[in-house]
Order: sequence, then structure tokens, then C-alpha cells
Amino acid sequence: MNETAKFTDTVAQTAGKIADLLKGGEETTSWDLKLKLHLSSSALYLALGWLAAQGKVALYPQDLNYRIKGQ
Repeated sequence: MNETAKFTDTVAQTAGKIADLLKGGEETTSWDLKLKLHLSSSALYLALGWLAAQGKVALYPQDLNYRIKGQ
């Protein structure tokens, strides 16, 4: 598997973990996700972008963080 495919798989797996935590319309902050899943900021926001593009989460600014709600 090439590096691009590995990277894409990693982002997709991280997005899946976030989606699992937000099932049923659950809501949390970006900071809480980062700590709970032990993610770098880059990995977190790539995965959130992936989910947002698919319409699986809604993002709302909240001070220096974001509130994330599962759809």
C-alpha cells in the first residue's frame, strides 16, 4: 500500500472513531475529542473535515474550540 493510501485510511479510521462517539446526535467539543482519542490537532481537524463533507457532523464555533454534533 502506498503512503497516500495509508494516510487516507488513517484519516478515515479516525473519522469513524469520532462518528462512533457522536452516534445518535451526541455533542462534544473538539478539545474533548482530541483528549479522548489522543489525536494531534491536524489528525482531528482532517477527520472532522471528512465527516463534515459527508454531512455526518455539524460544527459550531465556541470560543477557541468547536462544538461538534453528530447528525
